[in-house]
Amino acid sequence: MSTSQNNAEPPGRMNARECILDAAEMVFSEAGFAGASMKAIALRAGVAQGLIHYHFQSKDGLYAAVVERRAIWITTTREALLDEVDLTRPDAVRHIFEAFFRPPLGPEGGGTVFARIFALLAVGDGRDQALAERLYDPSARRFIDALATVRPDASRETCAWGYSMALGLLVGAVGRSRRPERLAGMPERSEDDTEALIRRLALHATGGFTALCEEDPV
Repeated sequence: MSTSQNNAEPPGRMNARECILDAAEMVFSEAGFAGASMKAIALRAGVAQGLIHYHFQSKDGLYAAVVERRAIWITTTREALLDEVDLTRPDAVRHIFEAFFRPPLGPEGGGTVFARIFALLAVGDGRDQALAERLYDPSARRFIDALATVRPDASRETCAWGYSMALGLLVGAVGRSRRPERLAGMPERSEDDTEALIRRLALHATGGFTALCEEDPV
């Protein structure tokens, strides 16, 4: 979704387009791609089904637009946070991972609504994998570059594995299932614990990456 595309449309149509994307994100999350229908999305958005086809042509086009909109918000914020990390500080790796985890778990990530879609991008079919490659891989390489800068003793492959394992942690956490609390026999808390979650994930990812570097034959 580019700025030029937005500016080419009258305000009413811009608002309708965003309403459609909001509704589609919810329907795709609830029903999955196969179970989501254009009719259900139109009803949720409160628009004529023909308007969805006007903006997005097909269900595939609409799904790609939903994923792209969220990816732009996540990766833009991620890279801005990464740019703020001082790569010379002793705890730079932890701050790199904090920059990686924070946007998907914050407002940019869409909460539990987008969580199912986000998880599919990591483990889904060819359509999801192609979207992840196009929308997230360029940003991923920037994080791998940062890890390689901090740990020049590590191979590029090790840095890529460190990033990929952090992604696995994120996929498991983004849905906020509260399973760790249940397994620990702890009461479910109502307050937002995003900062505590980000800290735990960053510490875990840092420890795992450090261990990989120590085993690196390079």
